[in-house]
Amino acid sequence: MKIAINTLPLKTAHKGRGIGYYTGHLLEALKEEGVKVVEFTNLSEVRDVDVVHYPWFDLFRHTLPVRKKFPTVVTIHDVMPLVFHDHYPAGIRGRINLFLQKMALVNCRYVITDSEVSKKDITKFLKIKNEKISVIPLAADPEFTIIKKDTDLMRVKRQYRLSDRFLLYVGDANWVKNLPFLIEGFRELLKTPDFADIKLVLVGGVFLKDVENIDHPELRSLKLVNKMIKQYGLEGHIIRPGQIENSELVIFYNLATIYVQPSVYEGFGLPLLQAFACGTPVASSNQGSLPETGGQAALYFDPANLRHFTSIVGELLRSASLRSKYSKLGLNQAAKFSWEKTAGMTLSVYQKAVKK
Repeated sequence: MKIAINTLPLKTAHKGRGIGYYTGHLLEALKEEGVKVVEFTNLSEVRDVDVVHYPWFDLFRHTLPVRKKFPTVVTIHDVMPLVFHDHYPAGIRGRINLFLQKMALVNCRYVITDSEVSKKDITKFLKIKNEKISVIPLAADPEFTIIKKDTDLMRVKRQYRLSDRFLLYVGDANWVKNLPFLIEGFRELLKTPDFADIKLVLVGGVFLKDVENIDHPELRSLKLVNKMIKQYGLEGHIIRPGQIENSELVIFYNLATIYVQPSVYEGFGLPLLQAFACGTPVASSNQGSLPETGGQAALYFDPANLRHFTSIVGELLRSASLRSKYSKLGLNQAAKFSWEKTAGMTLSVYQKAVKK
């Protein structure tokens, strides 16, 4: 079987983000399975393939051709802007492109998505039949694992002046990530004498951006977070290392006391798997696909209830035995996911697309 995969996400700003991560890892995993893969950015250059796969779908940009030369599969990671349309306005051009994208979906053979939650949302908002959608979860890189070399741990700890106990968050800072809630919750934790030494580490390039004079809907949450940190005098309690390589990110997970995921919605929640694979206990929001990805391996809180958040995180901070329990559960949960499985399930969809 010969597959053409659109690799535009590897050549744009998406390269270092979720869509680029998915595209790159799927490519490598398919090749390791012996699948012949043709990479393309211009469909007119594609010849003699069995299936064309678009590994991403932009709701408000015209990324999917209406006319198809070959059986086509598309991955829709989530439809979050439609679920929370008040926070993600499409504009006139966006609405036109959404109409075109919906038209383009009609003659796609199959849709792939990351979770059952996303599948339900796609069915609801894009009116795609259940039987046309396949749920194929992602996986963490194999390099996300428990680090046993103390010298590596100590090097990163000294370099970033990390405390013995800290909460870790990895990701973006847009509205859905619910970071103002995290800052409020962290502030409440600091009021407890037992937790006065706790730090919060925010990993992501966005946290070092100067956004004060930039008016953009995607940055409003980050601007509020920056304002809250100053207003509450939390500068000395929050560490922002910026964008870091995976080799260092693995060490951050290993050093963290707890990984926290406060999002009001996620289409999958890859950082949970990364944390699990490193043996890091996880406190997560109970919304979106996060309970689906985390299973019984995380402790969950209501991302609109500060008291619930501080209770869950506080319980983990106080109890070494509880952290040990969830560390072991997390390792078992992470082992259920692999790129080999993802590639195998994706190949099955390609085979169905050819036969349809």
